[in-house]
Amino acid sequence: MRLAQVAAVTALVVLGQPTSKPVPLPTLAVLSAPSQNVVWTLVAGHLLFRSVDQGATWEQRPLPSASLPNLTMSFVNDQEGWLAAPGSPATQCQFQGVSIWHTADGGGTWQRLDSVGIGGGGCKGEVSFIDSLHGFLDVWGPNSQPVMYSTDDGGATWNPSRPLSDPPGMTTGPGGFESAAAGHVQGFGSTLLVPVRALSGTQLLVYQSDDGGATWTYTASAPLGDTSIGIATDSHWLQLITPGLSQETTDAGATWFASASDYSQAAPVAPEVVFASSDVGYATVRGRISQTLDGGEHWTTLDTPGTCGVDRPCD
Repeated sequence: MRLAQVAAVTALVVLGQPTSKPVPLPTLAVLSAPSQNVVWTLVAGHLLFRSVDQGATWEQRPLPSASLPNLTMSFVNDQEGWLAAPGSPATQCQFQGVSIWHTADGGGTWQRLDSVGIGGGGCKGEVSFIDSLHGFLDVWGPNSQPVMYSTDDGGATWNPSRPLSDPPGMTTGPGGFESAAAGHVQGFGSTLLVPVRALSGTQLLVYQSDDGGATWTYTASAPLGDTSIGIATDSHWLQLITPGLSQETTDAGATWFASASDYSQAAPVAPEVVFASSDVGYATVRGRISQTLDGGEHWTTLDTPGTCGVDRPCD
């Protein structure tokens, strides 16, 4: 059943063409790359842009509000996407609300969904959709085991998974394995993969589900705990730092080796990496965006839309 038939709507927002002042770099850019040519970026938490030519040109698109906090986003094409806007969390993530918004026309209109089933307990993390119906939201906290909520009706109703299983060598305590925050879920046929970071920051893990997200099992650990994982295919993953230090695997984390990638950055923090396909991927750190068209071996820098301070002076 399609979303329009089932999703309870509590708000409908129709917006005109947005305008904004450039944001000085460094800043934050969040990426969603649903296909070979389409990529979205959310800049500084309040400027949404779409490209249909792999980031060569960008068009600003509306958001439902300029004051939604801590946004995460996920798009499945150049028109349809979702936003998750968590509220302020209670102490130790005992409670945190979240609003889920949906657009089917590239941000021209946004609907706030009732999103029945998402509990108040735990901190709410990243929203990710693999198609128009199936999406995920991670929930974590120091006093609860991490779970992944899933929807199969476009965000109208949600169900929690079983708590994520312990990785080898770690025993679940009252809050799970040091608790954990998950990243973006990617689908490869019936297999779902998601990177998961222990909140201590010392371990970066990959979990897998073969039942639509009802259960998740530990698959592999990354060699570098203080960076991110870019999942290009179900077996080819990369950890990017600088030439000579980056790592990759072609057997789903069973073995890792030094990558020949020429990816480089000045910032001493880990980039966030997303792949649209086995070849096309993007990396972002402090608002700068890089692109690969050959599976991560070679990278070029793109202009980050809505920003100034590098090649575009700030007025």
